[in-house]
Amino acid sequence: MEEKLTVKDQIEINASKEKVWEVLTYTKYYKQWDELPEDFSEDKLRLGSIIEWEGYSKMTVRTFEPNNHLDISLYLPRVDLSEDAYDVSYSFKLSRKNDQTILTIKIGDFSPLPKAQDYYQASVEFADKAKKKIKELSEH
Repeated sequence: MEEKLTVKDQIEINASKEKVWEVLTYTKYYKQWDELPEDFSEDKLRLGSIIEWEGYSKMTVRTFEPNNHLDISLYLPRVDLSEDAYDVSYSFKLSRKNDQTILTIKIGDFSPLPKAQDYYQASVEFADKAKKKIKELSEH
């Protein structure tokens, strides 16, 4: 089955994979490019970390390969679908090319969800803003 509503974006960053990884996983940076609940108390993300907005959304770190791949699954309790009826995640992959780190962002697939197009469009905007902020934080 083809993924119909998956956001894919990419940016070149003039920083090491290690530095970009810090920006992706350390709370002090993460909260500058994405929202975190006020009660989130971890200093950095780890495999199994849970970011939850009670009754609204729950995100769980399900892949944590330092300096390479971060994947965070999204569960929406308000959506009238079982948790296994959809698989939406935020995936961040790092690679190197010509002394630059390439950050590849993939978000989705939103197609099984009600209001899928709204989620997709919001994620297009999120990916564009997030990649620019991650680049800025990583290069400084």
